[in-house]
Amino acid sequence: MMKLSFMVCWYMLLFYTCSAQDNKSQFIWGINGHPLTQQDYSNIDDQITALNDLNVSSYRFDVVLNKDGYAKKQDDFIKLLKALKGNNILPFAAVMQTGFGVMQPDSVYATAVLQGKNFGTAYGDYFTVLEVNNEVDTKIALKNSPGGVASNTKYDTAKSKRFMAQISGFIDGIKSVKPSIKISLSVSFTHFYYLKLLQENKVNYDIIGCHWYSNMGDMLAQKLPIANVLSYIKTNFNKPVWITEFNRFKGTGSVSFAMQSQYITESIPKLIAQRQIGAFFLYELFDEQSLAAKYPLEANYGIMYRDPSGNFVKKDAYQGYKTMISRQTK
Repeated sequence: MMKLSFMVCWYMLLFYTCSAQDNKSQFIWGINGHPLTQQDYSNIDDQITALNDLNVSSYRFDVVLNKDGYAKKQDDFIKLLKALKGNNILPFAAVMQTGFGVMQPDSVYATAVLQGKNFGTAYGDYFTVLEVNNEVDTKIALKNSPGGVASNTKYDTAKSKRFMAQISGFIDGIKSVKPSIKISLSVSFTHFYYLKLLQENKVNYDIIGCHWYSNMGDMLAQKLPIANVLSYIKTNFNKPVWITEFNRFKGTGSVSFAMQSQYITESIPKLIAQRQIGAFFLYELFDEQSLAAKYPLEANYGIMYRDPSGNFVKKDAYQGYKTMISRQTK
């Protein structure tokens, strides 16, 4: 299937945020990468080539902002956005806020509003959807605690207040200049107390982005009271759900290429069959061998890797994901 135009993808996004997934044409396929933050992603052209070959319609990536809300690597950011637009690939940026120091929540909120306004004014025309920060549920968890479903005893209350101000301020700021942009906030595993905090603080976001890896178990068969994660979110939080990170834990760091591919290709159809998600983003495009020494768990999640000569090689999961996209979009 030919790539969808920006207008069509925007229609898809608007439609899904108002209703559940109804048919294949409304589903957004994507993948994650780190074109602005990791040296293994230094060549944008390599990424564009792979994105086009996979036939994904969206690329999720992180972008670090300065204290005023502008991209720290602005020239590279603009180059990336133009390259994606030129190839009809929707950019899905996770904006990483900085510059709050030891501010109190009121000051954090005011600063974040300005960041959102500045970002929206400078770059908003490129975006239909954004994520504000990433996995804040893990950042507000107390040390040595993985977070919890409903209990606030596992979270840092002071840090939670600051993050609520930080996130809501940015959202309010960007929506004041670009109200059409939809905002996704990510949550990992079953840390749904974070979603309750967003609910209690009336944070004006639009999409819940779930992050799930094989070590977390079966997304559709968790312990009670959750059971089916997708149904639990729909019942308790009434937001459209996207899966914005997904893979075998450690990627191919501890299993064969075939086993990574098997997990991906067997799991995704079961999740899509629930008819409760509007987009799926695999994590991630390239291995990050530059992280192997310091962060070995992060190095092998890619569906492509570089051989000793520096050439990209496709893992089994690359073809598995590509084939799945092709079948689902026919």
